[in-house]
Amino acid sequence: MLKESTHIQQSKLAEYCRNGIMPKDLLGVTAENLHHYRRLVFNIALDTLETAYPITHSFLDKEVWDKLNLEYFSEHKCQTPQVWRMPLEFYDHCVKKDIQSQLNLPFLNDLLFFEWLELDVHTMDDIAYPAYTEKGDWMNDIIAINPEHRLVKFSYPVHLFAPTEMTDKTAGDYFLLIYREKESGNVQFMDVSILYAYIFEQINNGVLLKDVLVEANTLFQINDITLLKEHALNFIKDLKQRNFVLGFLKN
Repeated sequence: MLKESTHIQQSKLAEYCRNGIMPKDLLGVTAENLHHYRRLVFNIALDTLETAYPITHSFLDKEVWDKLNLEYFSEHKCQTPQVWRMPLEFYDHCVKKDIQSQLNLPFLNDLLFFEWLELDVHTMDDIAYPAYTEKGDWMNDIIAINPEHRLVKFSYPVHLFAPTEMTDKTAGDYFLLIYREKESGNVQFMDVSILYAYIFEQINNGVLLKDVLVEANTLFQINDITLLKEHALNFIKDLKQRNFVLGFLKN
């Protein structure tokens, strides 16, 4: 544990690095050299954010991006000790300050979160794969899937269109399946419809596909179980080709 006096001095130095206001009683430092600490820390933070949000960084005017970063750096007291997780706090800061309304970019929160997801999934803790077999019945056996994934709903299709194409897009329900490949560790993205998102969630919960389709047929008022079955099987088989669906859970 740090001494209280040491903690106070560290906090004052951190505050200066954020806002540039020279503290009056910071001990053991050479005042004329302090600006180097602020410059180095700010450059690390800026580089981290530009790496985490390359699309947003390229899309926003440089003046807007620099101002946004400076305000975040000056106002926000980061809680994470891990530099690579700091961009998530940047996203939270933008949501809290409602930056998207200030910039008249209603899709900005979705865009930032979409970009963060790639880093988040790529670095997520390993999750043990289930015991599975490739022999089974798609309709009557529990389907095994890659556990290292996220299914996310957006209000804007930021995963389908460049920011410059988003101005005429209306708010809705857009779903993205994002997962990490087991062998390569690469992160893959897949746009899914609301119907397929529902089917996927139920399968992920261990529901048999035959039962999922009965519920989906009623819920989405499709009224054609044969057609629904055909499309659902094509969806599952596509996920199998992508090595996301593994096969069938072993008993």
